[in-house]
Amino acid sequence: MFRVLGDYLAVAGLMISCVGGASALEDVTTFQIYPGYAPEVDIGTDEAIVYGVNDSFAARLKSWRDRGYVVSMMTGIAWGGYGDYFGVGTEFRTTEVQTMKDGQSRMHGTDCGYNVPTPGYVDYMKGLVVRAVDEGVRAVYLEEPEYWANTGWSEAFKKEWAAFHGEPWQAPDSSVGAQYRASKLKYELYFRALREVFAAAKHRAQEKNTSVECVVPTHSMINYAHWGIVSPESHLVDIPELDGYVAQVWTGTARTPNFYRGVQKERTFETAFLEYGQMLAMVRPTSKKLWFLADPVEDNPDRSWNDYKRNYECTLIASLMWPEVHRYEVM
Repeated sequence: MFRVLGDYLAVAGLMISCVGGASALEDVTTFQIYPGYAPEVDIGTDEAIVYGVNDSFAARLKSWRDRGYVVSMMTGIAWGGYGDYFGVGTEFRTTEVQTMKDGQSRMHGTDCGYNVPTPGYVDYMKGLVVRAVDEGVRAVYLEEPEYWANTGWSEAFKKEWAAFHGEPWQAPDSSVGAQYRASKLKYELYFRALREVFAAAKHRAQEKNTSVECVVPTHSMINYAHWGIVSPESHLVDIPELDGYVAQVWTGTARTPNFYRGVQKERTFETAFLEYGQMLAMVRPTSKKLWFLADPVEDNPDRSWNDYKRNYECTLIASLMWPEVHRYEVM
């Protein structure tokens, strides 16, 4: 199946070069990676997206650039290893973490939470992207603007509620209206966060007499409905600084069981086809770029390799059934 994707991309790349020139090829295939260059993970894409901005970021970025890669950066807008902002261990601040009714923080893994994008947090994120722009990245990828529907009890969210709605906070589960207002605020908070952070990236690039693209990798709206997550993804096209999306469709989203004719089961191919299609339909009327994710292994480490392979083939073939998309994050 890797050969199928490679053959398809070779044809697509030839067509693009005939129309748009060699420069159009620099972002057709991408992959994301945290460590610096290593030959065993050199998969020969156009671009390496180096994950996470920290003290080792510049060296990791350079190691891929020195091997001929176009280089970009990615980090999470709603979660990440941001201990220098939130604190770590017993010093971990929970006031700005998405909080459920029982007082538990919504965690991404064990060491970081899903964040409430307060003004202080947004300023912190601006600092990260400015550092990336200073290192000469082609693009800034801020992934997964996600606010869980079953949260809304943190002190930071209560404060944002009062400022946005002009009324005292209400428990999101206290009425249908309260749930709607909570979700509307969650939607707006991440829209504003991305708008401001992307504006900072573009401004810094202008100061340096260069350019940078701003991209949001995100699950489909179908998946967010399945998983109970609020996201402003359809509204992001209204951000002037937004240049494109990565459609994060892979086994982890597409195998989510759904109902058809009263039967609930996994339908990986069908769901992936619809997820990719929703993302394309959202972007098609705009001038934004769109990458399809083609990740061969899902996040769950407990599956067999035969399971990974079968489901990867389902999602890959589903993506190739939308031939007007020619950009791929291949891993």
